[in-house]
Amino acid sequence: MSHDPLPVDPVALARAADAGDGAAAHRLAVLTAMGLGTPQDWGRALALLQQAAGLGFPSAQAQVALLAAGAADQRIDLAAWLNAPAPRMLSEGPAILTIEGFLPHAACDWLRMRAETMTAPALVYDPETGEGRREAVRTNNAARFELDGMDVVLALARERIARTAGLPVPGLEWTQVLHYAVGQTFDWHFDWLDPGNPAYAADLAGRGQRIATCLVFLNDDFEGGETAFEAGGLRRRGRKGDALLWANTLPDGAVDPRTRHAGLPPTAGEKWVLSQWLRGRAPRV
Repeated sequence: MSHDPLPVDPVALARAADAGDGAAAHRLAVLTAMGLGTPQDWGRALALLQQAAGLGFPSAQAQVALLAAGAADQRIDLAAWLNAPAPRMLSEGPAILTIEGFLPHAACDWLRMRAETMTAPALVYDPETGEGRREAVRTNNAARFELDGMDVVLALARERIARTAGLPVPGLEWTQVLHYAVGQTFDWHFDWLDPGNPAYAADLAGRGQRIATCLVFLNDDFEGGETAFEAGGLRRRGRKGDALLWANTLPDGAVDPRTRHAGLPPTAGEKWVLSQWLRGRAPRV
């Protein structure tokens, strides 16, 4: 994790926020939204976001404007943000669903804007080190949002994904926003971790399997760039704000080999997509 200049102690953050520190109020809003170090409480998280905005913290002001768009009193409709439209089945084997209009366009633009300043060459998982490494199979770029990059808009998107998948928020890995320029690709691969590979044993024991994957299309002004599944020849390129959700495992917990897929290269324009891996529980420490 990159250097984090703000504390993560909720008591210290609350004290700083009450003393007029807008950045501290925003950090506490994020922790409260995610349930990190303090009970998850969305009502309190939004109140803290409003406090941060009132203290002049620019990011909080922009987020309140986004989340309360259309409300004369800047009241945020929490239920509308937490509950996504109903999914529609694209394939039963493997289980692949689409959710049209999963995120509002303003949220898509916000996430893309934030990612544009953070992108770096995308990595693949190195089972020997637990870190990422560059491989020819993956030529796109990515922005990874760890705690110091989290905000309330992204926390709401993560909550929405978890609720749609029926999986716990603490089981979500750090969110990535992927960028594909013309010709860039993430070649054929699986998202699940091979349980037969001893190098993955510690990770699987500590964090569990990647049960599901969710992609949210942040733009649609490009050509090509479909997400392709080997099984059934399915290719999907959603509209801006649409989501694609699939199960990487079978009902008995075994990995599903039918989920081999690829991020195909755009032929014109550039593709931006939020990528979220979901596990079944919080990491064991």
